[in-house]
Amino acid sequence: MFANYMEIQKRMNHIEAEIAQIDSREKEWPLGELICAKNDKHYKWYLHHEGRSVYLPKSEEPLARKLAFKKFCYLQKQELQAELEACQNYLRQADRRKNRAQKLLIHTEYERLMSEQLAEINRAQSGCADNKLEKWVGLEYEKNKSHPEHLIVKGTQGKFVRSKSEAIIDKALFVHGIPFHYEEKLILGENIIYPDFTIRHSKTGQFYYWEHMGMMDNSDYINHACQKIRIYCENGIIPTINLILTCETKDHPLDMDYVETIIREYFL
Repeated sequence: MFANYMEIQKRMNHIEAEIAQIDSREKEWPLGELICAKNDKHYKWYLHHEGRSVYLPKSEEPLARKLAFKKFCYLQKQELQAELEACQNYLRQADRRKNRAQKLLIHTEYERLMSEQLAEINRAQSGCADNKLEKWVGLEYEKNKSHPEHLIVKGTQGKFVRSKSEAIIDKALFVHGIPFHYEEKLILGENIIYPDFTIRHSKTGQFYYWEHMGMMDNSDYINHACQKIRIYCENGIIPTINLILTCETKDHPLDMDYVETIIREYFL
């Protein structure tokens, strides 16, 4: 994973917006280029256009000001275009190489062959005193029994999850050695819910809950999702604090880089 992938994408968007802003001013600029030449202690202005340079008297200072700003904007645009090209080259390299380690886990046989080694790495990464979190991960827990026929996508450690997006989160947590349970029963007041992922922070042991809202272009699903978020909030589990929310629609699927960004922010 290229750690700065998302940051560079944001920078590219900013650069493109700056270039567009410069382009929008072009209609206001006069023709030609300003040349400032020093003569003894003073500067003289010349308007260079179509191979000819014409002296500008001091009375033309408003024109000189516009030409000076035009020159600044053109140079700024060249610098921005060079930076944009560098960013594009970086992302082209990153696109060819990113997430190859995680994608290897999708392959059933590779995952089986590496399972013991990955588990050992995960235990070492957790670094929790007395292996309490390691024991917690291995505990039996009451799972969501609703619609088991929807558990069709292979996750890590032999489990099956309900979508490809949940599999992305499952594999990312596993690769980074983050202790978690999938769809573990949680009692909140009079409500019983099954968070997609119940997570323990590897250093503090603090509980976090990760809900992936995978059909946010469906009105009934949205109503159910909002009701679930309200139950969390009423019981002290608050988005951006100890509740992680990711959303997607058919046109905007969950991005693996975004999942990596969240995991780095909260747990690494």
